[in-house]
Amino acid sequence: MTTGPNPADAEQLRQLLARFSHAFDNADAEALGEVFAVDGSIELARTGARFKGLEEIRAFSRDLGDESPDHQTVDSVFTVDPDGTVRGRSRYLAVLADGSVHNGDYFDTYTRTPDGWRIAHRRSVPRYPLARPAKGPLRGGLGVG
Repeated sequence: MTTGPNPADAEQLRQLLARFSHAFDNADAEALGEVFAVDGSIELARTGARFKGLEEIRAFSRDLGDESPDHQTVDSVFTVDPDGTVRGRSRYLAVLADGSVHNGDYFDTYTRTPDGWRIAHRRSVPRYPLARPAKGPLRGGLGVG
C-alpha cells in the first residue's frame, strides 16, 4: 500500500503547485526558482521536448510570451514510495490564448531542499484535444503540454 506525505508536507506541496501556475504563466523567472529544483526538468509527452535545469525551464516559460497558457492545477494526489521518493499526480486545465482549453495530467517527482519542496521532474501528458497523427486514424494519449 502506498502512503502519503504528512499533512504539513501535503499542504506545502499544494502551495508549490499553486506557485507553479503563477510563476510559469507570468514568465516570472525569479519565482520559478521557488518551484523547480536547480537541476529540475520538464518533459512534454506530445512533442517529446525536454527542458533540463532551471535556466532551460525559465527560457521555456519566457519563450511562450503572450501565447502562454493559463494553467489551473487540480485534483492533486501525493504518494511516498517505500524508498522515500515523493510523487504527485495532478490534473490540469489550460486556457489557451484563443480561448480554447486543453487538459491533461502532470506526473511529478518532488525533492525537499533547504528552501522547501521543489519539483525535481515533471512529465506533462495532455488528454484533450487528441493529437491527430500525420496519417492514419485519430490516436490519443500523448499531447502538447
